[in-house]
Order: sequence, then structure tokens, then C-alpha cells
Amino acid sequence: MPDHSHEARHRAGEKVASGRQTTSRHQTTSKPGRVLRGLALPTAATVALMFCAAGASVATSPRTQKQIFSQSAAAMTSLAARTTDTSTKGEHLVEVEHAQAAAAASALKEVDRATEVARSDDRRKLAAAADGAERAAFAHSWRLPITNPVTTSGFGYRWGLLHAGEDFAVPVGTPLASMSSGTVIYAGAESGFGILVEVRYWDGTISYFGHMSKVSVNVGEVVAPAQIVGLSGNTGHSTGPHLHLEIHPNGGIAVDPLPWLTAHHIAY
Repeated sequence: MPDHSHEARHRAGEKVASGRQTTSRHQTTSKPGRVLRGLALPTAATVALMFCAAGASVATSPRTQKQIFSQSAAAMTSLAARTTDTSTKGEHLVEVEHAQAAAAASALKEVDRATEVARSDDRRKLAAAADGAERAAFAHSWRLPITNPVTTSGFGYRWGLLHAGEDFAVPVGTPLASMSSGTVIYAGAESGFGILVEVRYWDGTISYFGHMSKVSVNVGEVVAPAQIVGLSGNTGHSTGPHLHLEIHPNGGIAVDPLPWLTAHHIAY
């Protein structure tokens, strides 16, 4: 007799005596709650991330954005994990909706805070840069040692000797100011100069202030533009109260002060 035992193994889906058709093991029943729940989480996360990205991408660093997005995503994932029970599906979906709005609001606050911090940092940096530029410009500025000067004897030879500076007539006791930022390299009595102050400036130029009556700085002292270094006088080989000004570029030989002053935009 033919063996039909193998046929029985392939007839699970045919009608049986009762007239009903059995369900194949490849057919599945639908679970409506799971589909709806699956749609809620991406929507929540997407809304939160869209709100965050609008401001965070401009004002915050990538690290700050990553922290904000991670916190929002973690909150959504935690709430979605609690919706496994279909009997409480509606309650948890409402909770997720509330949470997504709260997460978006919180993320926007973080973005606003980060934006303000970034702007404050930028303002501080700009202010510091402006202050630094202003300080540098001031430190390298030039000015005349006195105001309203009156020239009396210029640079050149007289009686066979070189008069290596420019004389400005001023009353005894007139304040004399540093011409720029520099360092005092001499302060005291010096033969025919009487009381003398020498300042080496930031570019190597050295100025001589001769015939002074008083010195108010010390050797090695750093001075700023317009800082008072002493008072004018009539000491040494002098025919009257005045300031004898010499200019030595790079510490070399003296040059005519007036053209040098003009080249440095110093009015006299």
C-alpha cells in the first residue's frame, strides 16, 4: 500500500470535519495599540528636536547641542517605555504629549541661555580687543614734552660747536612730560646740560631734556606717554629758562628735532 503519512504534515490549513478552517502558523493577529504607540514616540522626539535645532544650531556649540538633544531624547524614551500596557495607552500618550511640550520648552530655555552666554562672551572679547587696541595705540603715541612752546635756538652749529637740539623758552617749573612710553636711562646732573633726564622709548629713540630744575623719576622706571618726568629750569650752561630737547633715533647721533617731530605728527 502507498505510504501517505507525509501528506498529513502539509494539511494543517485545510478544512476539518467541523467545517471551520484552521489558522496557519504563518498568519498573525493584529495589535492596534502597538501601532499607535509606535507613532507617538517619533513625533514627540521630532517636535522636540525641531524646536531645539532652530536656535541651538546657530548660538550653541556642537557639544551643547548634543547635551540638550540627548536629554530630550532620553526623556521621550523613558516615557515611551511605560506605555507597554495597552489598557493605559491613552493616559500615557497624553503624558507623552505633555512631556514633549515641556521638553521643547526646556530645550528652548537652554538654547536661550547658551545664546546669551555666547553673546556675553563675544561682547567681552570685543571689549577686551578694543581695550587692548586702544592701550597699544596710546602706548605708541607721541607728543611734545610741553604745551604752547616757543622756539628760541634751533639745531645747528654756532660759535664753531654743534647745538644738537632745539630750545623752547618756558618758565622755570614748567612740567615736562614723557614723549611716549619708554624707560628712564639717566636722571641727574650732566655737565653743560645741568640737570638732565634721558628716556629710551619703545622704538629705540632716546630723548634728552636738559637744563631742568627738578627730576621726578628714577633710572629704570617705566614711563607712559604724557607722564611727568620733572620740571624745566635754568641749570648748566644756560642763558635763560628753557627746555633743551635732543632726539637720538635708535640711540645714535642727534638729529634736528623739528623735522623729526613733523614726521611723528607732533605739533609744535
